[in-house]
Amino acid sequence: MVATKRAQVRSVLERLIDVDLHPGDPIPSERALVDKLNVSRVTVRQAISDLVESGALERVHGKGTFVTGPQVDSQLHLTSFSREMRARGLEPGTVVLSATEIEASDETAKGLRVPKGTKVIRVERLRTADASPMAYEIGYYPSALFPGLLGRELGTLYDVFASEYDVVVTSGEQTVRADNADGHVARVLGVARRAPLLVLERTTFAGRKVVELSWSAYRADRYRLHMALTPRGPRAGSA
Repeated sequence: MVATKRAQVRSVLERLIDVDLHPGDPIPSERALVDKLNVSRVTVRQAISDLVESGALERVHGKGTFVTGPQVDSQLHLTSFSREMRARGLEPGTVVLSATEIEASDETAKGLRVPKGTKVIRVERLRTADASPMAYEIGYYPSALFPGLLGRELGTLYDVFASEYDVVVTSGEQTVRADNADGHVARVLGVARRAPLLVLERTTFAGRKVVELSWSAYRADRYRLHMALTPRGPRAGSA
């Protein structure tokens, strides 16, 4: 059976990704591919869409189409983003989008176990792996525990807590759910609107004190969660 032009273009792009390009590299423009392969722009777009859907390529709004980075397979355990990325051979990065002191809302106060209106620090960050957007995070921290935090380096907060405030993270509670990117999150992560996300909501403790309430949206095409399952109870072996 003769391969369709769409399949032929896809095969050319796959070879290009495997042999000549690296994660984060842009692929040739649609116009360049049309001229080089002597096919229609519609065919090129269809082939690129196939590879975006498979996870081999990613579109970044306003910039182009790029080879995706490696997918991170994460164990469910309490660690910082930076340490987790380094453990997987990736270079972590952080862009602090905003950092300010506010009064805790009902929901935030309940999560941090402080009275409503208590001063808390809100930190909004973009987390990257090998310079590629990985997660968008919003965290809340009690101001009373971390005086002067806004003047500190906010890239690796757990390390700052330990070294500057003698507050060591000891445990956490975390939920994971699926969601879709709204317009704001899509712009921050450089993904399409309604792109799939893994949302992690975490309460972090130092002893019995709550030190963090955070919400993190991870790109579902770059991040997976791995869980080890063990039997529980006398009849756990029956399905």
